[in-house]
Amino acid sequence: MTPYRIVALVKSLMMLLCALVAMAAKAADNNLYLDVHKAEMLHYSGLIDTVFVADPQIADYRVINNNRLVVYGKQPGSTSLLVTDAKGNQLDQRTLVVTNNLSSVKAQLKLRFPDADIALTTVGDQVVLSGTVASDDVSQDVYKLTGQLLGKKYKEDKFAWKEGGDDNQISFMTRYTYEGLVNNLQVDAVKQLNVKLTIAEVSHSFIRQLGVKFGSLLGEGDGAKFIGNGQFFNRLGHLNSSSIGRFISAADDDAMGQILAEPNLSVLSGETASFLAGGEMPIITYVEGSQNIHYKEFGVRLTLAAKVHKDSTINLSVEPEVSSVDVSKSNNKLDLPAFKTRRTRTTIQLADGESFVLGGLISAEDRDALSKVPFAGDIPILGAAFRHTDNQRQKTELIIVATVNLVKPVKAGSIQLPQMNRVDSLLRYFNLDSRKEQPAVSAQAHSILATGGFKQ
Repeated sequence: MTPYRIVALVKSLMMLLCALVAMAAKAADNNLYLDVHKAEMLHYSGLIDTVFVADPQIADYRVINNNRLVVYGKQPGSTSLLVTDAKGNQLDQRTLVVTNNLSSVKAQLKLRFPDADIALTTVGDQVVLSGTVASDDVSQDVYKLTGQLLGKKYKEDKFAWKEGGDDNQISFMTRYTYEGLVNNLQVDAVKQLNVKLTIAEVSHSFIRQLGVKFGSLLGEGDGAKFIGNGQFFNRLGHLNSSSIGRFISAADDDAMGQILAEPNLSVLSGETASFLAGGEMPIITYVEGSQNIHYKEFGVRLTLAAKVHKDSTINLSVEPEVSSVDVSKSNNKLDLPAFKTRRTRTTIQLADGESFVLGGLISAEDRDALSKVPFAGDIPILGAAFRHTDNQRQKTELIIVATVNLVKPVKAGSIQLPQMNRVDSLLRYFNLDSRKEQPAVSAQAHSILATGGFKQ
């Protein structure tokens, strides 16, 4: 190819590029940008006869006189505008681009959340929230306020316990979803908490004694008193689930009480968590001659939902359950098992490190015993001297103590798990200890294990 042809080809490409740029600039000039619920006046030299808007749901118009008309935005989107005179000559043709009016929304967000780094942008017909906020609570408040200011339609995502129904819904776990509003806000530090429960079945007399202990443990400034069984305690001073467990264990009396379970569970703020330590019992049913098998779960179950607010107060909804197969109540003829279940559900608000107590699930059992001397006890009238009757009424109560702490994860290298040393049976029989001295576990490791692998 000769140099002359190369120069001619380069000139042709440059001219084509300039033409494309000019067309793009002209297309951009034909775009008229409007905010939602904002208007723009258009002037024409010719007389207006026909005005056409492709999608009146996005933008609409009103003719003022023969030479002027007003166009206004109704909802985000784009549509075409065409204006002609009486002879059909085109006076105007352009694209109306309607966007949300974000300036006032940004001002309101800045006024309400001055310390938050919030950005508000429009992507098509979507409004996107981005930036960083201090907590999930603030993120939800920003999202809800933005949706209300923009007039977006919303739906409620409600959380309820497994039984369902309005009575089982947890109000503080309700989340809102607004149409056309995307929440991309990042939480600076996600809060998580650890809930430790002690579930114990104790005698009714122990509950009364425990009330005296509460009175001695509570300081005058705590503002809480023992107010009877089945009630809540706002602040329990130094009393927590661990101290209750130690108190019952130290009593060493099965008649006084026994610890049924001590579940320990951690959860992120605004989320739910559950676990089951137990099993599943197969239950066979017959429907129209066909055999069906379904499984009934039993054991120690804990389900909870929690949310940490800006002031570090904690809303907690907890449902502990302890169930077991009750052999004494089972129907052997129909091969139907029976279950003994202890369950409660409550929603409370407390602060980091505080505990609460729930009592009131009382059960009473009457026992009648008759002992007699053989043969002599069966003699009418005189046999009463050789018989002894014993009537006992036992009241037990399910008591649940929970302690809630805000926690942070620790490094994996900081956790030291306990080890089991094998000992020869013969040495154990003669009470001889051949175990070598083990390295001392650090106080930090003891603390980590005591708090379930978290640091407070």
